[in-house]
This record gives sequence, C-alpha cells and structure tokens, in this order.
Amino acid sequence: MKNNSKTKILLAAIALMFWLAYQFSIKNTLTARAEYNMLSARTELLKDTPRQLSMLKQKESYYDSILQQMDLGGTSLQNNLLRVLNQAAEKHNLKVMDFNKPHVFQADNNSLYTYSFDLKGGYNNILKTIYTLEQKGNFGDVVYVDFEKKKNYRTRRNSLTAKVFVQQVK
Repeated sequence: MKNNSKTKILLAAIALMFWLAYQFSIKNTLTARAEYNMLSARTELLKDTPRQLSMLKQKESYYDSILQQMDLGGTSLQNNLLRVLNQAAEKHNLKVMDFNKPHVFQADNNSLYTYSFDLKGGYNNILKTIYTLEQKGNFGDVVYVDFEKKKNYRTRRNSLTAKVFVQQVK
C-alpha cells in the first residue's frame, strides 16, 4: 500500500472514531446535561412552593376579610342591596318608600342592571345612606339621585324624598 492510501484509510478511521465517540458518549452527555438543567429548574420552583403557599393563604384571608366587610351573603344581589339599604335606613332614621325590580338592558356581551328605590327622610341622612351603599358593598354606581320636597297640606309638614338609581354592569 502506498502512503497516500494509508493516509486516506487513517483519516477515514479517525473520522469514524470521532463519529462513534460522538454517538456513544458526547451525544448522551449533552442529552443528560439538558435533562439535568431542566430538572434543576423544576427543583428551584419546588423549593419556592412553601413561600408561595403561605402567600396564597394570606391572599385568601385578605379577600375573605374584604368580603366580610362588604357583608355579602350567599343570596342574590337584589336581596343584599335591599338588606343593606334597610339597615342603613334604620340607622339613619329613613323610610324606604319604594324598591322596584331591576331594569335589565342587554348590550353586546354585557348586562346592565338598574335598581331604583325611593327614600324618605332628612337630606343629610339620605346622603349618608347613599354613601353607605357605595362603600358597604359592591352594588354598582349611584348614577342618579333626584331630591323632591313635598308638602302635605293636611298636616302642613314638608317631607323630602329621593329617587335613587344604582347601576351595575354584569
């Protein structure tokens, strides 16, 4: 055999050895390294789990306290609104003269509920009751308040009534 042929065979053998070394050791090592990195990342996520769990429990207790402050029961929004309205009216010496069923308006994917009711009593007390409704629960926005002074000619006394609209988007 000539040197040229021997050199070609030697180069082919070296190339074959490199290819076999890559296939059986280097490729497996790279695959194992990638898997190790992935598992290390998962382990880091799992190490943080107790802290995340405690944060979630804190959030849960915080949201429970907010719901407790709003004093919303498991009943419908209309019943909750009426209950809170009656409590505030009793506290502020008002009378709930009229509480109508909600008017529902459908627009696209949203429903607009408008609750209307009449209050009778003093001006400041009516404002305090409306403020309580806005702050106590998530009943929506007070979009309209109409004050009307009425005189009872028989008793010669004036009374103040307010028509209030509370609107909520669902």
